[in-house]
Amino acid sequence: MRRLLKLWREQSGAVSIYLIIILVPLFLLCGLLIDVARWKTADKEAENAVKSGVRSTLSAFSPELAAYGLFSTDLTGSKGDEIFKQTVAGNLSGAADSGQFRFIDQRLEDDSAKVTSIFALSSHTIFKQQILEEMKYRAPMIYALELTDKFKKTGLDVQLNQASKFAENAVKVEALLEERDRRLDEAWEAFQAIRQKSEVLHPHYDTQLRDLNTLSEKIGIHTLENIRASLQSAQATLKALNDQIKQIDGSIMSLIQGGIGAADSIRQLNQTKNELQRQASEAAQKVTEFQQLLDDFTKYAALLGLLKGEAALDDAALSKHKDAFLEAMKLAKKANDDLNAEISKNRQPNGSGQQLKAEDVFNFVHLIDRQELEQWEAGVGTAIAQFSSVRVQLEDNLMFTKQKYSTTSTALNGFKTKVDEWYAKQNKAQTERQSKNKATAAAKREQRAKAQPILDEFRRTIGSCSLVSNVDPYEESYRKLQGDPKTAGSKGFYQTYLEMNQAAGAISPVSTVNLKTPDQAGASSLKLVSALEGVLTDVRDEFYIDEFAVSKFSYRTLGLEKDAFGRPKTSKELSNPAGHELTNQEVEYLIYGSTTCSGNYSSAYVEMFAVRLAIGTTEALLEPRNEVLAAGSPLLVLLAAVTEGAIRAQADMMKLVQGEQVPLSQKLSGVITLGYKDYLRLFLLLHSRESVLLSRMQALIELNTKQKLYEMTTYVSGGVSTSYRLWFLPAVMKLVGKSGFSGCEVSGNRCRMTKTADFTY
Repeated sequence: MRRLLKLWREQSGAVSIYLIIILVPLFLLCGLLIDVARWKTADKEAENAVKSGVRSTLSAFSPELAAYGLFSTDLTGSKGDEIFKQTVAGNLSGAADSGQFRFIDQRLEDDSAKVTSIFALSSHTIFKQQILEEMKYRAPMIYALELTDKFKKTGLDVQLNQASKFAENAVKVEALLEERDRRLDEAWEAFQAIRQKSEVLHPHYDTQLRDLNTLSEKIGIHTLENIRASLQSAQATLKALNDQIKQIDGSIMSLIQGGIGAADSIRQLNQTKNELQRQASEAAQKVTEFQQLLDDFTKYAALLGLLKGEAALDDAALSKHKDAFLEAMKLAKKANDDLNAEISKNRQPNGSGQQLKAEDVFNFVHLIDRQELEQWEAGVGTAIAQFSSVRVQLEDNLMFTKQKYSTTSTALNGFKTKVDEWYAKQNKAQTERQSKNKATAAAKREQRAKAQPILDEFRRTIGSCSLVSNVDPYEESYRKLQGDPKTAGSKGFYQTYLEMNQAAGAISPVSTVNLKTPDQAGASSLKLVSALEGVLTDVRDEFYIDEFAVSKFSYRTLGLEKDAFGRPKTSKELSNPAGHELTNQEVEYLIYGSTTCSGNYSSAYVEMFAVRLAIGTTEALLEPRNEVLAAGSPLLVLLAAVTEGAIRAQADMMKLVQGEQVPLSQKLSGVITLGYKDYLRLFLLLHSRESVLLSRMQALIELNTKQKLYEMTTYVSGGVSTSYRLWFLPAVMKLVGKSGFSGCEVSGNRCRMTKTADFTY
């Protein structure tokens, strides 16, 4: 019992100690949980305050830019920091007042509220994103109603593309056709020279060969040495006989002087003399014969030498004409092969069922079989070879026998016969071809003569700005946009935004339309619209950007357009395009970027005329005149269509620049019409250069709003430091040896937190 009492006395107060050991940590834990709850509350409060501060900063957006659907704020200076600081401070619980209790006494640390600009509206990426946000609900509907459907439903985009391809093929085929005919003309000219030469050579050589043959027959088998030897022998014999006769005459005279007794001797001498005279006469006859034979041989040699020289020269001349003929024929055959291949491609049926009737002209193009040209070429070669045979016969140094005369005459006659044969075969065809070409050339000149005055008149009346005086009122505005062209290195707003977006090397769209001549006008205008079929297929981001341009900015006919009831249309855009500094010319500047109003108007006017010309030409190509098709000249068909198209285009342009609507196509679209603004939409699509267009838009917006877009922020980051008083954590942290924890920097008995928030429009 005593032991139990002792044990009881020894454990007295243990429960209290145990309770203390349990309760103290429990109280510390509760205090810790309270401060953690306060920390979480303060953290959320600071986060909300920072977000509210950034949103409040963004709320101070520029109303001038908002009129364009663009949102940004100017944070230059301390304006943004003040708004941010006031908003953050107003959303914090603040320090606890004396004698009052607050669960959190969070306050803003001095000079800790800062906002930072991240992205500016000068960035093409940001600028484009805001445009797309502004236009994504409007542009698809407007575009479909105003442009896409008008071209697609009528099928005009396909027809224009086909007309453009026809123009390309027509020019290509015409070039090949003209090349072939030009080479054939050269070949025909060379062949006619050969024929003219044959007309002179054949009678000349025929006569000379007959004379040569006669002399040859006289000479026979004699040689020049033999004739000379025989002549000398005959002359010697004649001389000897004459000497003997002279001696006999002397003897007779002596006998006569001697007396009568010499009569018998004289008689004998006379008999001898008579015999010698007979022999002398025969010898003289032989001398004469051999002399004539020598003369004939000399004539033969001279004639043969002359013929050799003439034949060599004439053969060289014929060979020169033949080389010219063969070279022209070589090029003619190549051009003919290319032409036949090209015609074969264009004559293939088009399964679309929308083939232009003008393409029937390819069926009327005069084609020549290559075999015919090769036969003609071979015939001429054979003819010249025949004359070369004549030359060879004359130069072989053999006696001109009867057989040789026959061979040479046959070759000469063959030369003439072959030339005459091919002349008879080709004369009619070549004459008809040349006559047809002359008629076609005259018809093309006639069509050019009809179209040229229209194009000249168009260039004289090309669109220009109305100036009150000789001073351009827009010169200063364009200098701001594009820089001063008179000052080297001068940069305007446009170049500044290009460089900021690292697009200084971007190629500015330039109009390539050439309307100086009907040939250039037709090909150039159709090439301009050939891309329509591709750009009208799918809606892309650039459509929204283009619609932003024609909606927010001014253009030439703004204020002149009328609605269905004849009332003037007014723009309801907040950007008020009618009141902009560049009056009624901004969209034209966006497309062409000229430094003058007249330059931009002219470029738009030219391209608009070109589109109307292309449409009018396409309509004419659908129904060409039969006589034009029958001429077999694709270029003539195109020129005739260009003439009709130019007449229609000139009338359409007068209406378009007055703000009127004109039918898209008289034959294809019916009541579907387009106005000046619609054609600007087309040109924005056809000259799509995004970096250039966006930079020009930014330049115009700065000009109109006086807002530097590189100072206008669209993405803001705000940061702030706050602190509140800790209750229990400092003591606990000292016990565990810690000076802070995540998101909280403990200083004394206060917790300092830093919060950031990022927001964009």
